[in-house]
Amino acid sequence: MRYLLLILIFSITYILIGCQKLKMNIPDIGSKLAINGMISSDDFLSLRITKSAYITDLPIGTGDDYSTYDLDSAEVLVYNNESCIDTLYHYDHAEPDFMDWWDVFPKSNYTSHKLKPTPGKEYRIIVNYPRLPEASSITAIPDLVKIENIDSSRITLAPGSYYDNNIGFKCKIKFSDPGNESNFYLFRMHMYTYYDPYSGDYVPYQSEDVWFTSDDPIIEEKIDHVNGTEALLFSDKLINGKSYSLDVVIKGEFIGNPFVPGNYSSYTVHRKAIYFKLYSITKEYFQYLQTLKQYSKNYGNPLADPILVNSNVIGGYGMFSGAAVSTDSIVF
Repeated sequence: MRYLLLILIFSITYILIGCQKLKMNIPDIGSKLAINGMISSDDFLSLRITKSAYITDLPIGTGDDYSTYDLDSAEVLVYNNESCIDTLYHYDHAEPDFMDWWDVFPKSNYTSHKLKPTPGKEYRIIVNYPRLPEASSITAIPDLVKIENIDSSRITLAPGSYYDNNIGFKCKIKFSDPGNESNFYLFRMHMYTYYDPYSGDYVPYQSEDVWFTSDDPIIEEKIDHVNGTEALLFSDKLINGKSYSLDVVIKGEFIGNPFVPGNYSSYTVHRKAIYFKLYSITKEYFQYLQTLKQYSKNYGNPLADPILVNSNVIGGYGMFSGAAVSTDSIVF
């Protein structure tokens, strides 16, 4: 009986101690500016400028507005060779529901009226906002690596990889990697749909990312979407100084009319164009995407090792990187 009493006392003591609330003191070091953007040679310079938040300030739950920390009156100066060449202006960005969850390709909220980044040049930005520390970053636009040719063919998809049409569209994107240097690449596609409103002119209907699949051996990271792969990330460690053809496959049912017949649109579609984009990116951006992908894999796992996402912003957070873009297209 005496032993049972001791066991009961120890059990009650353990429960009382175990139920005590553990208080963690996470210091609030204050908000800082966050800069996020891949500036490319095929578009005007644009960035996403926000601010960081203390852990208890973050919105939690479904339907929260993740634009809470956007800044609409920041001063964003752009420099080249120590000369200020432009000031970015603020504009309303896309609704949060249409933003990439991990901000791999963030929607910008500051852009230029005139400045298109040029391959081979270096750009520095300085961002100021009242009551926040100044943030700055420097990047260079890599030299352009051109898409030389695109070979395409119809294929039959493996069972189970489609809904109602087993036709696939296989593409080989040929390019030549420059030798004697390290190069880093990102590959994406976009599709533009046009319809004819009985006027003889093609009118744009919608623009969307193309989701595809690829098992090409040079791929080091896949940026995934719920409907497939959104982008490919790779370096030249297997193809240094060589010509290479990157293999990708698009489901025919995703392209729809006029590639494969079917009721894929409420409009009478007469033309679609798929644009293939090969980005020559900086090593910093390559490492940023790798660490961001690893962070997304570990998200929600309390036992995973913490991942420090790569950043090149001084006085703040984020990634400011450049890319030279080569584009080719196929029109249906």
